[in-house]
Amino acid sequence: MLKRVIHSKIAIASIAATLTAVLVGGLAWGLQSPISSNGVVSGCYNPKTGALKLNVTGACSTKGDNTAITWNQTGPQGAPGSTGSQGPQGPAGTPPQPDLSRVATLNWWGGTYSGGSYGFSAPEGIAFDGTHLWVTNDHGNSVTEINASNGAWVQTLSGGSYGFTSPDDINFDGTHVWVTNAGGNSVTEISASTGAWVQTLSGGSYGFNSPTGIAFDGTHIWVTNIGDNSVTEINASNGAWVQTLSAGSYGFNYVWDVAFDGTHVWVTNGNGASVTEISASTGAWVQTLSGGSYGFNSPYGVAFDGTHVWVTNLSGNSVTEINASTGAWVQTLSGGSYGFTSPYGIAFDGTDVWVANLSGNSVTEINASNGAWVQTLSGGSYGFNSPTGIAFDGTDVWVTNSAGNSVTDFP
Repeated sequence: MLKRVIHSKIAIASIAATLTAVLVGGLAWGLQSPISSNGVVSGCYNPKTGALKLNVTGACSTKGDNTAITWNQTGPQGAPGSTGSQGPQGPAGTPPQPDLSRVATLNWWGGTYSGGSYGFSAPEGIAFDGTHLWVTNDHGNSVTEINASNGAWVQTLSGGSYGFTSPDDINFDGTHVWVTNAGGNSVTEISASTGAWVQTLSGGSYGFNSPTGIAFDGTHIWVTNIGDNSVTEINASNGAWVQTLSAGSYGFNYVWDVAFDGTHVWVTNGNGASVTEISASTGAWVQTLSGGSYGFNSPYGVAFDGTHVWVTNLSGNSVTEINASTGAWVQTLSGGSYGFTSPYGIAFDGTDVWVANLSGNSVTEINASNGAWVQTLSGGSYGFNSPTGIAFDGTDVWVTNSAGNSVTDFP
């Protein structure tokens, strides 16, 4: 099959040269052109040798394995397309504006990937490594790798040494991918370049207990243990245990997610209606934010935008913005157009903040500079179905649909 493809490409590439020679010869020597009056070119093709020969009569030799073929120089004219609708009237004295709705729709949504080799089974966490997306499959005990440029399946990792057991969250450290195994009380390290297993950390001093959230601070990995209200710090270079933080001033209470702001680590306390700030350099407690204007209500997802920290309130249907340098409350967004319904995962794209609404089957976009609502995406081709994880790859936003066993990609 490969030879036939190669031969065909060579033959097709030489059509122009052969046809030109025939036409020029026809002008110079009075030969008849193989092109009929209606623009159809006839020829003979031998699939055994890959030979393609132009002819005048359209008849091919019965010897060998010749097959008659024809093709058009330009092809017939297709039917005219429908006329687009006129856009809104511009300011006085200007013509009506063009209708760009169709262009916006075609370029806005990228695709929903599911089935086949992807192996999505309650996809939860998602992370970008600079080239590929990595998705944890909570019910499939596996991790799926996707090519970010086209959404193509790369590989699905499972079994063997990986030790995936209800894999929850996932993070990239610049070289390796780290996965929390909520059901296995362990963390798995994977080579991002090959997907090869590096090591699975468990037992001993790690103290993993239903590990859920995970973050990288440039040197160390931080893991939240929802089972015993603690946070484990790991050396990313070798996976060595550094320390496990718990009790005391930390105020950990059903620790869910974790994020790094360049100096400090922020942990959401789902049952404590609070957020704990920790020094990344020492692990020392800085402060625990709660009450007042913060409006924390089952705080879950947390993200940093370069200046402020953003927290989703799962039961409060709101998002709280915090000044990262002081921990001061900035604002709490809710109601109106935001459409927050069990807001879960959250991510920053360099300009805007994106929130996955678990119960609303939608995604809300917020202007990070002022918290203004930009848009809420739902329905149609998006295919949102209990969206949980959310990530940005530099161009597109990717969302995991935990109940839909799919991942949605849109620019």
